[in-house]
Amino acid sequence: MLVFTGHTINSLGSPQLLAPLQFGGTGVDLFFVLSGWLIGNQLLIEKKKYGNVEIRRFWYRRWMRTLPAYYAVLSLTILQQFLTKDTFDFPWAYLFFLQNYQINLDIFYVSWSLSVEEQFYLLIAPLLVLLLRAPKSIQILILLSLFLSPLIFRLLGWYQSSIETHVRLDCCAMGVLLAYVKHHLIYIWDKLTHCIRVVFPIAVLTYLMFYVARYNPDWGINDPDKLVLALIFGTWIVWGDQTKYSEDGRLKSLVMHVSTRSYAMYLLHVDALAITKRFISKDFIIFYYLTALVITLVLSEILYRAVEVPIMDARKRFKFSMSRGQLENLRTAIRGSRQA
Repeated sequence: MLVFTGHTINSLGSPQLLAPLQFGGTGVDLFFVLSGWLIGNQLLIEKKKYGNVEIRRFWYRRWMRTLPAYYAVLSLTILQQFLTKDTFDFPWAYLFFLQNYQINLDIFYVSWSLSVEEQFYLLIAPLLVLLLRAPKSIQILILLSLFLSPLIFRLLGWYQSSIETHVRLDCCAMGVLLAYVKHHLIYIWDKLTHCIRVVFPIAVLTYLMFYVARYNPDWGINDPDKLVLALIFGTWIVWGDQTKYSEDGRLKSLVMHVSTRSYAMYLLHVDALAITKRFISKDFIIFYYLTALVITLVLSEILYRAVEVPIMDARKRFKFSMSRGQLENLRTAIRGSRQA
C-alpha cells in the first residue's frame, strides 16, 4: 500500500501538497527486509531440522511462486507494446530478470525490484549452505560484509543505476542477518527483544520524520540511505516477531486478503493507474485514488485466482517442489501403506 500510494501520487503529476507521500516507495525496501527475513528463517530452520538445505528444491518452490504471474503480466505487456507501438524491440532482458541492469526501463518499470529478488534467491541458498560450514566468526564476518557492501559500492560509485542488485541488497541482507541472529546468536537476539518495545516507537517516528522533512526542506534532512532504511525496517521485523496478533476479526481478514494478493497488486497496480488516468480526472484526487485501488484489487484477484492459486496448488503435488515437511509426510504414508 505504501508503494501503491507513492505511484498514485506520481501518476497524479506529483502535486506539491502530496509529493512528499512518494516516500512511500520505500515500501519496496520494507519488502526486501521482509523477504530476507522470511527466506533466511526458512533456510535456517530447514538446516536445523533436516541437517541440510536442498537448494534446488528451494529454487523450484520460489520460481513456482513468482515466475508464472510475472510471465503472465509480462506477456500481456509485450503484446500491448507490439500492437500499439510503431517500432518494437523484444525485451529479452526481462525474460531473465536482468532488466535492472539496463540503463532505461521503457516498460514494466516496477519489475526491477523483482529482478533484485530473483537474483537474491539465486545467491542466498548456496551462500548459506557454504557459510554454515565455516567457523562462526567467519559466518558473522561474511553476513556483515553482505550487509555493508552495497553501501561501499554506492560510496565508490560502482553502479550506473540505483536499482542494480549489488547496490540494493542492504535490506535483503538485513533480513537474513536478523534471521541468523535469531537462530545462531541467541544472546544477542535476547538483548534485541528486551529493548524492542523502546526502540520500535523510535524507529517508527524516525521513519515518519522523513515524510515531514520532505514538507520542510529548510530542515536540511535528506531522504535516508538504504542502509538506514534497513536498520529502521529491521527494528520493525524484530518487533513484529515478538508481537502476538489476534487470529480473528475483520481487520485480520482485510490484512490477510491484501497480503495474499499483494504480489499480484505489485505486478498490476501501474496498469490499474494507467486505466484510471483514462477515465478519472486528476482533480478528484480521493476518487482517483480509490478507483485505482479498486481496479488494482479486481485485476489482482483475477491474476491471483487464475494463475497464482493453481500453481501454488500444483507445487504441493510434485515431489521436486513439495516442502520438506510434505515430502516427509508422503514418505511416511508410503512406508505405512507398504507395512500394512
